[in-house]
Amino acid sequence: MLRLCAAFCLGLVLAAPAAAQNVLLITTAETDADRGALDILSNLESEFGAAATTLTVQHTLSTPGAVTAATFNTAPGPYDLVVVASIYVSADPGNMAAVRAAIATKAARGFYLLMDGCCQNENTNVTQLLSTLNGLTGAGITVGSFESGAVDAPLNTTSPVAGSFAARNPLYGGWVTYMGNVPALNALYLPTGAALPTSSTARVEALSVLFPFTQVAGGAGACLFGQTDTTPFDDGARPAGVTPGTNYFAQNGGTFASAMINSVMQPTGACAVDLPPYTSNAVAAVPALGMWELLGLSALAALAGAGTLRARRRRG
Repeated sequence: MLRLCAAFCLGLVLAAPAAAQNVLLITTAETDADRGALDILSNLESEFGAAATTLTVQHTLSTPGAVTAATFNTAPGPYDLVVVASIYVSADPGNMAAVRAAIATKAARGFYLLMDGCCQNENTNVTQLLSTLNGLTGAGITVGSFESGAVDAPLNTTSPVAGSFAARNPLYGGWVTYMGNVPALNALYLPTGAALPTSSTARVEALSVLFPFTQVAGGAGACLFGQTDTTPFDDGARPAGVTPGTNYFAQNGGTFASAMINSVMQPTGACAVDLPPYTSNAVAAVPALGMWELLGLSALAALAGAGTLRARRRRG
């Protein structure tokens, strides 16, 4: 009887939602309230704060030299999940190099790179996201098409990494740059109206991707999520005199952060799926950006920050 009870109780523990002990949220220093950046950051904090045991927040991703190896292990670290978010302001390239190194060495179990692709003329978000994903997985993802309007992104239920996210289907947002040439097995959320992939070897467009442990840094890295839209956390609130946006957060809130934490922490979560790597390297390519890449991204970020690139998209 005791053995039966022990087995039953263990089953209950494994089936229950897994709360991460420590989550770190690192964001760029956003100031654009008119387009919802401050609102998005606030909802990110509330969403992951409610789902995690402990949430640490640092708005330092755009500050040169602010993110180092110590960021991920200094108390209250180490962390179970690290969320890296950038909306309209570019992440500093050196800080992203530190993030890549932390992913490659599994400084945390999972990393969620939330780099908004609405405004590629203003920042280097998608460029840096793809550089990180490809450098650590060898997946060969490219910049995909742009969708100007609301997005109802269906969950790719044919993927073996989709199970943890069944409660959040579709994912609502808008004004996104999709990722292209994404392996179907790793495509988590697809473009609005997209058909489910019919072949496991297909290449598709995606809003979100997920690479389990076995595919990151030759199997030595952290579980890696990438997403090119932050509007799932936008509730549409705007300052007085500014037209309100769409409340996507009302549809997504309360389900997405818990799904992500479970995918990282559960023994049978999405991160534990055994998928073959896309590179034969023992450690994937380069955990740090190269010199020329750093210089190029820094120049783009400087131009955006100086206002040289003026066109700005209004999001609803």
